[in-house]
Amino acid sequence: MLKLETILEKIKDDDFREIFIEADEDFDFNSRNECYLLNEGDMLAYGEKNFTHKLRISDPIRVAESIYGKTNILGYRRISDVSLFAFDGKKMRQEVNSARAITKSIIKYSLNRIFNIGSTKAPYYFEDDFLYKFSHKMRTIEIDAGSILFGHGASATKMYFIEKGTVKLSQESGNEIALIGKTECFGESAVLQGSSRSLTAEVIEDAKLRVIDAELIESELQEETGLVQVAIFGVLRRLEFMNILRNPSFQNS
Repeated sequence: MLKLETILEKIKDDDFREIFIEADEDFDFNSRNECYLLNEGDMLAYGEKNFTHKLRISDPIRVAESIYGKTNILGYRRISDVSLFAFDGKKMRQEVNSARAITKSIIKYSLNRIFNIGSTKAPYYFEDDFLYKFSHKMRTIEIDAGSILFGHGASATKMYFIEKGTVKLSQESGNEIALIGKTECFGESAVLQGSSRSLTAEVIEDAKLRVIDAELIESELQEETGLVQVAIFGVLRRLEFMNILRNPSFQNS
């Protein structure tokens, strides 16, 4: 759903540029008003407990921090010459603040998960401006405790909003990643990235879930600007590798 080459076609020339940096060249990755996606080359990100993660092509650098207006919580080291796509971080921040309810909500609670701050529940406007508005295009399901909603490797065609109950997200190995409950969302990352499920979702406490189909998410997302689409692309990729940095076995699951 989020294809970088398609997103880049929507971005104005003055909001985006490609830069080349030699491996031994001084470069400040902490510029408040610029953020990046890796285009070519090899880089490492390192953070909590000094765990490292080799960035994949299109992985973000400073996208999450730019939206929040923060300094980097990760360090970066180049192990080759690199090419980066650079974006106007200030304008991205402004456009995210004006984005549609579902897009802004996913970005906001994903940022809270990345930085371990604030609530990971969906903001009030997600219910008011999205769930209520599109209630006729959704369905509600009730799932008993002990049920597996989806497993690792399954296709991803839906995301979920918890109206009641508790759901555990875990790796294929069984390692628990998160327990989530009422007014939280899950399952959106694989849907938006067009990938299979990387986690298993098990209902721990009898749950009532609102089911949001991929078609509805995509129709809303396609109305966003290119910079907002880069923002959600970058935030979801960042959350994925933050899970790896915090749980090193995650990348081997």
